[in-house]
Amino acid sequence: MFDWQNLTVALIILAACLYTVRRAWRRVRSMRGGQSDANASTCATGCGNCGDDAKTTAMPAKVLVQIGRSPGTGRRASRRRG
Repeated sequence: MFDWQNLTVALIILAACLYTVRRAWRRVRSMRGGQSDANASTCATGCGNCGDDAKTTAMPAKVLVQIGRSPGTGRRASRRRG
């Protein structure tokens, strides 16, 4: 009745269910107000700071290579030249 394939599938499904329940439980616990843990955070990010420190602004990323057509190139531009 239970061969190794059915047992393997049952274990995989059980593991997936346990993982989902664990994630849901942690999510519900993180939304509770008045947590007793010193490092706990009630904000959405969960970083623990809650705006106490001065925020540092991120440096804008430098574009090294931009991929795209430049104006005046393409099939229509090559027809006009030729």
